[in-house]
Amino acid sequence: MKNLGSLLLLVSFFALSCSQKKEAISTATSYYIDPETGRDENAGTSVSAPWKSLQRIASAELRAGDAILLAGGKKHRGSLRLSRLAGTGEKPVSISSYGGSRAVIESGDSLALLAIDCSHIVVRNIEASGSGRLEGNITNGIELLNCKSSTIDSCSAHGFLYSGIRITGGKDIRITNCFSSDNGFCGINVESGENEYGADGSLYKTMRGLYIGHCIADNNPGCPAIKNNHSGNGILIGGVTGGLIEHCEAMNNGWDMPREGNGPVGIWAYMCDSVIIQYCYAHQNKTSPKGKDGGGFDFDGGIRYSVMRYNVSAFNEGAGYGIFQYGGATEWCHNTAHDNISINDGSKNGQCGFLVWTDPTGGPMHSFTAFNNTVVNDKYAVNF
Repeated sequence: MKNLGSLLLLVSFFALSCSQKKEAISTATSYYIDPETGRDENAGTSVSAPWKSLQRIASAELRAGDAILLAGGKKHRGSLRLSRLAGTGEKPVSISSYGGSRAVIESGDSLALLAIDCSHIVVRNIEASGSGRLEGNITNGIELLNCKSSTIDSCSAHGFLYSGIRITGGKDIRITNCFSSDNGFCGINVESGENEYGADGSLYKTMRGLYIGHCIADNNPGCPAIKNNHSGNGILIGGVTGGLIEHCEAMNNGWDMPREGNGPVGIWAYMCDSVIIQYCYAHQNKTSPKGKDGGGFDFDGGIRYSVMRYNVSAFNEGAGYGIFQYGGATEWCHNTAHDNISINDGSKNGQCGFLVWTDPTGGPMHSFTAFNNTVVNDKYAVNF
């Protein structure tokens, strides 16, 4: 009888444990938003009783595994702002579309989606639409600020003054299968957070773990609000340790930068450690009529221990591959470019397939290796 009592107790404990696990699994909730059929007074937890506005989601207590689902094929006016969401690796918080097509966040002069201090969130299958870089927009499109272990996938962003997709600070971020066009400063831009310092005392190199793959940055012409620095870039990362950009394309960017001087590049990095750019295609990128650069690829100031390989650069106004060190940058060293192709690059400013340039006021620049690269150009192959 004693053994039977122990067995019954064990069975009861097991049943209670299973019940608790089932309850934990079932707590994930999907919230539906439909700007045409919804009402913010609805429960919001079914297709038949959706919420109406993006603003309504701010009052929901989102938990790991929850989903925000926007009606596909419809225009959701306004901005979606999220903060301190905490998903997990197995149960991220997701923002996506439902109904078989992509939802459009039409944000006018503001941003479409902003996530601050979140972890394990996934933004997928969303179109972010601003009013236009020359029509009043003043922001980025989709922006993650100090987020960790998060993904932006299969999204598009256009019509923003600054960047279509912007990442500031954070850790372990993935941007995949995205299309960013007709923005001012940049198609896809990733930077370290402000006022963060690395182990060497520098302000950068604090964003760790970045993957950008299978993305396109097209026709991001230039930012009219930036008159003292470059704009009109395709994909630009700065202050990243451990980054990979691959199978991406950048074209026809930079043609309306509103200034003379240093200019934009199709795909490039600065102040980064251990970055790889591979299997990418940068072509027909430009600069302003009196601007510099407008090239295909660039390892700029402060780059260390990084590689460009298996890329194709073609018909860019600037150099196919820039090897640059600007004034004030930290040490540039131990970088490699191999098995890249440049075809008829450098149509402006006497540039070429590979251009090496350094500002004497910058940190030391040394230990660069280039091999097995192919340059097809009837003007210049390499320029120092």
